[in-house]
Amino acid sequence: MRGTWGIDLARCAILPFAIVNAGLFSALLPLWEGFDEPFHYGYVEELWQSRKLPVFARTPLPYDVVASFSLAPASNVLRRAIPEAAAYDAWFALPDGERERRRRALEQLAADARVVLRGNYEAHQPPLAYLLLAPLDRPLAKFSLTVRVLVLRLFCGACSVLLLFFGASALCRSLEVPEPFATAALFGIFCSEMLYATTAHVANDWLAVGVSAFFFAALADGRSPLRVGAWLAAGLLTKAYFLVFAVFAAGAMLWRYRSRARTLLPGAALVALLAGPWYARNFALYGNVGGTPEAFDGIGIGQALAAARNIDWPATAGYLARASLWTGNNWFNSYSRTTLNVLLALLALAMAAWFWRRRAIQSAEWTVWAAVVLFLAAIAYEGCAMVADRPGQAVAGPSPWYPQVLLAPVMALAYLGLSGWKRVGRVLAGAVVTLSAWILVATWTFKLFPMYSGGFSSAMRARDVWNWWTRGAAAHARTLSLTALAPAAWLYAGLAMALALTVAVWTLQIRALAKER
Repeated sequence: MRGTWGIDLARCAILPFAIVNAGLFSALLPLWEGFDEPFHYGYVEELWQSRKLPVFARTPLPYDVVASFSLAPASNVLRRAIPEAAAYDAWFALPDGERERRRRALEQLAADARVVLRGNYEAHQPPLAYLLLAPLDRPLAKFSLTVRVLVLRLFCGACSVLLLFFGASALCRSLEVPEPFATAALFGIFCSEMLYATTAHVANDWLAVGVSAFFFAALADGRSPLRVGAWLAAGLLTKAYFLVFAVFAAGAMLWRYRSRARTLLPGAALVALLAGPWYARNFALYGNVGGTPEAFDGIGIGQALAAARNIDWPATAGYLARASLWTGNNWFNSYSRTTLNVLLALLALAMAAWFWRRRAIQSAEWTVWAAVVLFLAAIAYEGCAMVADRPGQAVAGPSPWYPQVLLAPVMALAYLGLSGWKRVGRVLAGAVVTLSAWILVATWTFKLFPMYSGGFSSAMRARDVWNWWTRGAAAHARTLSLTALAPAAWLYAGLAMALALTVAVWTLQIRALAKER
């Protein structure tokens, strides 16, 4: 089926499908509803205002960001860091006139160079993603804060989609995932709500997730150590967790080229030249290479490992697995546990099918899988470090946006396993595709639009949602326009496009799987 018209059309349709969903997510998400977004955006604005790299615990937040905290709503989770913000329940209970007054005040906040003595806890992050955003933000200085954030979100979401689409496609080619399973893997990736929650807001994850896909593709291909080094350097300048991949890549490349070690020198030199200065700066400033808040607080390997016994690992693993598929942004509410568990079970079955063909597994597949396992171990360690750093506090577990870098390799391996399972594999692939598409449709219609329109209840059922859309959506449109970053009319138009593209791509994908022999 490789190269047939139906598969080509499905593959081509995935890109606009993903870009529309990323754009809708960017516009629907209220200000600062993205994970740690005010602090990430503060990093961007501070870069072009001060023209200096930030320093953890010293660099302040910009004035306009701090001024917005008392004007925009915030989840109960975010209010732990921003206590002056109004909770969503309180925001939706305000009279229309008061919400309109706060929104007008919010839209009058232009960039302001005044100093506020409020530290930015994201100032330790590597600079590449922010350096790419700062030149886009600087010309918008006279526009309102909401416009600036929306433009940057749209840029982040679109760039992440492009990087991930081409990076995951390259990974599927390197692993020789046959069609239509490779296209199904791409569709599954871009049906993930947590992917958009991670990448379609102002942060550095938009770049990290896309770069990681290209890094895995170069690692699986293995023919160009220089390409591995280039993507690794980009990753190290985006997120400190790429240090784990640096250790793994060095070992994997040395094993592959053990008789030609000199071949690795250009790639290693590139990593040292590009990323080395940043991590040397971390060591000079903080006394540690990673520059993480936990390391800054003095949490070392011994303390982190000692905290492992205080963690309920089965519950934490279950939470992280489900949250890696769906987390209601900074609300941290959840989707149906049963639905997510079914999808996880199907993906686990697909991975079992990949393991079952162990005699046919190529070295590239083992390399990718070993990198996935190592990163999962690093996520577990981060969870231990968080618990050690916050004794006596409730810590849900590792952050669910970290596993998004594993989305492309896990999907590629899972669908590779299904591709070798004859008819059963096609049926299971169709089930995963169908359930993934349904979760995305329900995300928009059952969850996010009601959430940000003030009509959401965790107890909503299908009948409640139907009544909300047929009787209440129009009444909530005004609230939605005052809460989201775009007018309700634009959002409803984007929703119609997103749903239509989801159904179209799902139909093409199911037809392609049904015809596969």
